[in-house]
Amino acid sequence: MSNDPRHPDDDGDAEGDKKTRLIMRPDVNEATSGTPPGGTVIGTTRLVGGLASPAQALHAPPRHAGAQAKTQVVREGTVDIEPVAGWIVIVKGPGRGGFRPVYVGMNSVGRAPSQRIPLDFGDESISREEHAFIAYDDETRTFYLQHGGKSNLVRLGGKPVLQPTELKAGDLFRIGNTTFRFVACCGPDFDWTTEVEDA
Repeated sequence: MSNDPRHPDDDGDAEGDKKTRLIMRPDVNEATSGTPPGGTVIGTTRLVGGLASPAQALHAPPRHAGAQAKTQVVREGTVDIEPVAGWIVIVKGPGRGGFRPVYVGMNSVGRAPSQRIPLDFGDESISREEHAFIAYDDETRTFYLQHGGKSNLVRLGGKPVLQPTELKAGDLFRIGNTTFRFVACCGPDFDWTTEVEDA
């Protein structure tokens, strides 16, 4: 086997024999580059959270000058788009002006990226998982808000939500220190189960 990692012998290229190799770059001089010691973190990659679907990752807004590059999730092949039933818009608290989509069915709400509605904008009073649930029943075309059993109450119109309560377009509700306004897409006039006429 050759000692030069840039030119390995052909006999070591079997699929099971491939190993990571170090290839020295001529444009980098170790003596002057100030190479950090082994194990030092020299950069990070962060997945952008809170995107409603892979389609949003494909059409994410361009970053402004001076912003750090961000890794985005893009899946190969066809893109599955999950129908949006409505949105929650942050009207008071950290993240004001931001929004999150509400999907058909049961939506868990919390700060963790694993939640169907991730509220990852800085309000630490929101539980990481299942602080609340927002459900859309496509058979009755009705939205519901319910608490997730956490000690920090969910409030709708200033009153605590202690059981599933109907959520109507324009309603204000609070989770943690953040107030949201509910915006409906689906309802009595429209639902994804019905066909829409051409505009």
